[in-house]
Amino acid sequence: MERLQVRAVQRAFDLLALVGAQSPPTLSELARAAALPVSTVARLLSTLERAGFVHRNGESRYAPGARLVQIGLSAMRSVSVYELAEPHLRRLSEASGETANLAVRADAANAVYLRQVVSPHSIHHASWLGRVLPLKKTAIGAAILGKAGAKGYVVRRDTLERGVAAIAAPVRGAGGEIVAAFSITGPSYRIRAKEVLRFGSLVKKESDRASASLGAAK
Repeated sequence: MERLQVRAVQRAFDLLALVGAQSPPTLSELARAAALPVSTVARLLSTLERAGFVHRNGESRYAPGARLVQIGLSAMRSVSVYELAEPHLRRLSEASGETANLAVRADAANAVYLRQVVSPHSIHHASWLGRVLPLKKTAIGAAILGKAGAKGYVVRRDTLERGVAAIAAPVRGAGGEIVAAFSITGPSYRIRAKEVLRFGSLVKKESDRASASLGAAK
């Protein structure tokens, strides 16, 4: 019995991770992603909904509930780089005209977007706050993995979404370890070779400033 209860709790946590990792999914989409019967997922979601961890919108799609948002915000505030990132991201967005992002490592294979200042342009990608992304292949993931190289920044195109370019640089803690990364993202047609050089310099400058604030040696 105890083993079944532990398995149910694990499945509930797995569903919460799926709800928070993508645009609001339906019941059937969650069942497919979790590789579980629809009836099992429906029962777990009903419990999570009653507890306030998820909620259903008018299209019967599931999104994080108030209690989950509360926990997430509390966790983010415990990450020191989250608190200091806002002015750096705002400067990056204002100087580039594109979206500026903060991400930290989520686990061995993934990172998660914690903070974002969205581009003022009418054409920009949707908010990626809370989105989980692979460390491999993405610019911000490569920066977190320490693959920025001699220039101090990483450039990637057409990774998570076709037609999107990203330039990222690592943020280091007091011990010199990489604790996060900043990135600039925008449509590839607006980020040509000349912009890549300028944006790379911008994002490295702001990541270095943030690193210094965290006590990293210059």
